[in-house]
Amino acid sequence: MKRWPLAAALGLLGLFPSLSFAAFDLKYTRPSSFDTHFNPGESVTFTVTIRNNETVARFAEVDVTLVNQATGAELTLTPVITATIGALQEVTLSASYPTVASATTPSTVSGATLNIPEGSYSVSFPLFDENGDRADSLRGKFPLHVGTETESLRVFPEAVNLGTIPPGRYMHPLPIEIRYSYFQFNRLRQDQPFTIRIYTDNAARYEGVPDALAKVSPAGLVSMDGRFVIPIKCWTLNFGPDVQESGWDGAIAGPPPVDDDDLWIGPPLLEGVRSFGSATWVRIPDLTDMTPNPITWRRLIGQDQYDNRFVSDANVTGDFTLRSPFTLYLATEAGPTAVEGTYAANLVVELWSP
Repeated sequence: MKRWPLAAALGLLGLFPSLSFAAFDLKYTRPSSFDTHFNPGESVTFTVTIRNNETVARFAEVDVTLVNQATGAELTLTPVITATIGALQEVTLSASYPTVASATTPSTVSGATLNIPEGSYSVSFPLFDENGDRADSLRGKFPLHVGTETESLRVFPEAVNLGTIPPGRYMHPLPIEIRYSYFQFNRLRQDQPFTIRIYTDNAARYEGVPDALAKVSPAGLVSMDGRFVIPIKCWTLNFGPDVQESGWDGAIAGPPPVDDDDLWIGPPLLEGVRSFGSATWVRIPDLTDMTPNPITWRRLIGQDQYDNRFVSDANVTGDFTLRSPFTLYLATEAGPTAVEGTYAANLVVELWSP
C-alpha cells in the first residue's frame, strides 16, 4: 500500500501556514494620546503612531471606536483617520472630533459622525490595511468623559427614627438612599478626586462619664444627658470581602446578617485574632476621630487616581463609585453595659473634594 509523506498529507488538509501575506505589517509603536475630560462644545483630539515594517508603501486606516460605559452602545467616529505610510516609515496621525451636550444618538451627515455625545466611553483604535484586514489594535488606558461640570448630593430620608433598639446587634430595615452627581476635572483634564464620606458630629454635646479611665469616642448614638454612646455601623456594596471569601453576595442578597461574627467583626486569621479591616459592617467615626489622613474617614464611594489604596492595574482611575442612587444601611449593637434612655446623633453625609 502506498503511503503519502506526512508533510504532503498535511498540505492537502490545508494545515500548512499560508505563504501569501494578506495582512501587511502595520503596527502601533506607542500608546495612544488624548485628553480624557471635556465640556460639551470642546473638541477631542486623538493621536496614534504607526510604523510600516514593509519595504513598500502601505495604506493604513484607524477607526476611533467609543463604547458607552453605561449603555454598551458602540460608536465609530468618522471620518476615519487614514494615511499612506512609506516603506519602513513611522508616522504620527491625529484627528479632532467635537462634543455636544446630548446623550442621544450623535448627528450624522452622509454617514459622517459630527460629534461625541455626553457620556463616559472606553476608547479603542483598530488598525486596518488597504484590504480591510485588521493589522493591529490599541486601547486607551483611561476612559473618555464628556459632560457638564456639576456636583450635587441628596439624602433621603433626612431624619431616621430607629425606634426602640433591642439588646444585641440590630439592623435598621429601611435603607438611606443617597443620590449624587459629580463631574469635575483639573487643569490637566484628569479626574478631580472626590469622595462621599459619612461621620457623626456629636463632640459638642458629648460629656462622657465623669472620672472615667478612658474617654469614649462620641461616634454613634449619644444619650440625651450626653454621657453614654451606642456605636453605629453601616454597610454599602463597597464594604467587606467578596463572596468567595465571605460566602455572602451583597449585590444579590442585600446587607449581610449582623449576627455573623465574620461579617460584623472580621474573619479570623491564623494567628487567632480577627481581620478587623475585612469586616463587612464598618464603624462610622465622629468628626473628632477624623484627621487629614483619609484612612481615618469612612468613605462610602469616590474616585482618586492618586490614592494607592484604590489604584491598581485593573482600576487605573481609582474608581470605587456606585451608580446613583445607592443605598446605605445602619446597624447598632447595644451591649450588656448599654444604659436605657433616649439617644440621638447628628449624622453627616458629605461630598468632599480637595
